[in-house]
Amino acid sequence: MPPVRGNAFGITALVLGIVAVVFSFIPVMGMVAFVLGPLAVLFGIVGVTRKFSKKGAAVAGLVLGILSIVIAAIWLAVVGAAVSSADQTLNSEHTVEYVVTTKGKAAVNYWSDSGTSTEDIAANWKKAVTVKNSDLLSLVVTGDFANASAAVSCEILFDGKSIAKNTGSGQGAMASCSGSGFGSESK
Repeated sequence: MPPVRGNAFGITALVLGIVAVVFSFIPVMGMVAFVLGPLAVLFGIVGVTRKFSKKGAAVAGLVLGILSIVIAAIWLAVVGAAVSSADQTLNSEHTVEYVVTTKGKAAVNYWSDSGTSTEDIAANWKKAVTVKNSDLLSLVVTGDFANASAAVSCEILFDGKSIAKNTGSGQGAMASCSGSGFGSESK
């Protein structure tokens, strides 16, 4: 029986497998495992099939290569699901209602990330718009400067829930409301 020789393919598979497993646990760097893992498997298979050579390192490299691919695939799926969920949350559409009450004439300025508008009103006023969850919202009401008893109030409703409310009174009364949909689910 010939003497048992060392196995360079097995050692290479083991080193590649170890490095691939280490990288597979790092979410973005795990992509390296998709290159090194298959190489470890390939060198491991060649090392295991070599006659008259030690097989331990080749088997370990083969197992580590497969393990690194599995771990990296799991991380890729988890990160992909998290990104998809965040994208859906940020871009989901919601109904915003701007509500103004006034005693007398007033100017209304409202805006979201999709645009701004200004209107002059003489009575209570409401405006419903569709926005994305990540949009910032603002509503400013300014009362009549000629009316010393002016009173105004503003409120922003996000899917029916109040996210901002304010009042002002006196000559040139002013009320300002601002907010976004973030966190409105917990209110």
